[in-house]
Amino acid sequence: MRKVAPTSSCYRVHRHGLAWFLSIASLFNVSSMPLTAYLSEYLPWVGRLSAAESYANYTTFSTAMLAVNQQLYSSATLPRGVVYLVDDLNDAQVARALLPLAQPPMDANMCFRTHLLGLPGLIYYTGAHVDLLCSVLQLPNTSSIGKWANLGSCFHAQLITFTLGRSCLWVVPGDAIHNTTNDSSDHVTVYFAYWESRYESWVWFKFVYRICATLFVWNRLWRLYYRHVFELEARLQISGHRQTMPEGAWSYQLVVGDPTTIILMDPWVASLYFLDIWLSVTNLAIAIMQVTQNGNAKLMLLSMSYLARTVWFAYWGLCLVSFGLKRWQKEHIFGEVDPTLVAIAVTIYGPVLTWMNGHVEIFTRIYRWTFYCLLPAERRSQEIESALGCVIYAGLITCIPLLYGLIAPHVPQFQRHSTVEYSSFHFNNVKTRVAFGLARALYHEPRLQSRGGNLHRAFAAIPRLKQCPTISLRSTDCFVLCYCDGHLHEKLRLSLLDSLDRTHTEIPRAATSSEFVVNVLAKPDGTLL
Repeated sequence: MRKVAPTSSCYRVHRHGLAWFLSIASLFNVSSMPLTAYLSEYLPWVGRLSAAESYANYTTFSTAMLAVNQQLYSSATLPRGVVYLVDDLNDAQVARALLPLAQPPMDANMCFRTHLLGLPGLIYYTGAHVDLLCSVLQLPNTSSIGKWANLGSCFHAQLITFTLGRSCLWVVPGDAIHNTTNDSSDHVTVYFAYWESRYESWVWFKFVYRICATLFVWNRLWRLYYRHVFELEARLQISGHRQTMPEGAWSYQLVVGDPTTIILMDPWVASLYFLDIWLSVTNLAIAIMQVTQNGNAKLMLLSMSYLARTVWFAYWGLCLVSFGLKRWQKEHIFGEVDPTLVAIAVTIYGPVLTWMNGHVEIFTRIYRWTFYCLLPAERRSQEIESALGCVIYAGLITCIPLLYGLIAPHVPQFQRHSTVEYSSFHFNNVKTRVAFGLARALYHEPRLQSRGGNLHRAFAAIPRLKQCPTISLRSTDCFVLCYCDGHLHEKLRLSLLDSLDRTHTEIPRAATSSEFVVNVLAKPDGTLL
């Protein structure tokens, strides 16, 4: 925006307080995503750090690790009645559940379907663990086994070559949850413990990475949005809203929009946030385990909020699809999605999908298969490989907005009618409509026709003009309420010029200048859209 020389005229510009507050709140909300992970994660200087392992072989590791877990977690050390516990001292998750004995003979599939679904951490169990539990179920009572200490084993959780953590599963006789044990008990207690791997260099790298990502987002928001807002405010103060101002005492109220979409459509930011989630895949595994357990509602809710970060899988996927649509000029086949609705959908769908992974047979079997299908047969009882499961999980989160965007252009109910008022604040994303409804600044003299919104009208007619064809940018628009002698005289809707694709489509300058101090998109004959 070119600079305007100071004149003797000076117009008062007032930012709408609530709209400005909500805009800044959105700024901090979208930029704080990396650091809000520490609501569930330990800060680098808090919590136990993992030591390098020095076991000679798997058998030595499993025996030693199992002995440590059995000593730390038992009916003597855990609170009575507690089925899920977070051990902050050792950075471990401990869960336990009851299984009945004296079950009739059954095959492995029937055992899995009728008795194992819903057990804590089930998707992480190795085949050896499933076989162990199914064999124990058919014992007549707890006195049938002499050495209970041997009923269990441990394994590593890997992501390619990175060790995510170590897990152990073991079985003890009787009801250890309520501390009722005898030789003829008809129940056993299953313990499952997961120890997160935390290495000093890694946790500090993540911390610095997240601070840098936050600063980068602030810089992008300033350069791509707030700088233009302040320039607009300065121009209105100096020149008013028209090139030739009418007579009267003019003043303005500036209703600032929501800059969130600027970040959502930024492939650099989306990639940074996408990578941030995978940098904490160990904590993602913990959140998945906590959501699938039923013993601690507080932990479940906290984990659901942590899993809400996976909405960036969807935004990253939308950025990739946007690139492809622009590359092959297929913008018209995809309907814009409302980022607020995407966030709401993922916040609900993500935890539900995660819960189903541990309680619905087909989901549980698929995920368990992904954890060992890439491993050679001899290592499938010693470790799990998470790479394929992570890819599938991210893909399932991403597919919801992508399916909507691909289906929307072909469903009549999703089509916009010709009577859409593109200049109205009602033509907006859900969150912004609610915010502007609270502000009520735009309700003054509702019969007054607004001006602007031409970019959105052009996008509806010519989709290739969209800079980002997958995410709706309506919420970034600002509104200028123009008052003359204290009365609302005009409403202007102003859109970012950067939302218009001027790289792949040449847009010539009009022969005549705009009557306003901002750019106006017009038809080739000079008339407004």
